[in-house]
Amino acid sequence: MDDFLAKWASGDISEEEKEKFRQSKDYDLYKSILEGTEFLDLPDYNKDQSFTKVQEKIAKVPKVISLIPKWLYFAAASIALLIGFNVFFKASTTHTSGYGEQVSFSLPDDSEVILNANSSITYSTNSWQDERSLALNGEAYFKVNKGSTFTVKTANGEVSVLGTQFSVNANKTTFEVQCFEGKVRAKKGELSKVISKGQAVRAHNNNFEHWKLNQNSPSWLGDESTFDNVPLQQVILALENQYHIDIISDHINSDIRFTGFFTHSNLEIALKTVFETLEIEYTFKNKETLVLLTNNK
Repeated sequence: MDDFLAKWASGDISEEEKEKFRQSKDYDLYKSILEGTEFLDLPDYNKDQSFTKVQEKIAKVPKVISLIPKWLYFAAASIALLIGFNVFFKASTTHTSGYGEQVSFSLPDDSEVILNANSSITYSTNSWQDERSLALNGEAYFKVNKGSTFTVKTANGEVSVLGTQFSVNANKTTFEVQCFEGKVRAKKGELSKVISKGQAVRAHNNNFEHWKLNQNSPSWLGDESTFDNVPLQQVILALENQYHIDIISDHINSDIRFTGFFTHSNLEIALKTVFETLEIEYTFKNKETLVLLTNNK
């Protein structure tokens, strides 16, 4: 019966077979179904013709030509990966102080730092437990907890300690270390010197100058800067950092040394204390610029 119905639906049945089916008892049951199939108009399917039409449609789609070479995508991906690596593994923290400002903070090992005016410190937070190391630009006072080696790196030299109290001044050509407790090692190029409590060193002309300290902490913590036979340019820089001014000293002998102090609370008094002591005349070019004229020494 299944084969018969299939032939009828496809139109392959003969008239003789149809007549035989009409005489069967199942004729009335299947008659309406078979008659309904005659009204179905199914399209012919040609596989080869359909494949050809698909190819023609694909050919009509415009090709997009990339103006960016493939290697550039790989380069961009590599750069992004490197940036992500550095951010994740080398996250850093920076502390800064403004002109005439002091900033105190604690490091991850609870060591204490006080930045003097116009200074900055940067260190890696992720690698701190493995390497207690930081970069200093300017002047800072450290109270270091005991532990692994603690290193302060500057553009002019570095200082290494285990646990102590000391200050570092590293501005432009200045590299100066003062020790207030324990021992520290100051290093600048081939120069290396270990100093202990009450001692200080300053790099000058490929050598270390030494002097003794009369205080237990940096004088600038008490709002005044103290100097012991310091090159004048170092004093000028300290004045600029504290009072946010520019001091032009092109006509002054750079070999002049200064011993004394200046206050952080009054610019006029500070200038007189330094330059009148050295018999240096000066004038204000404007509110923010001071010009040193001549000196008699």
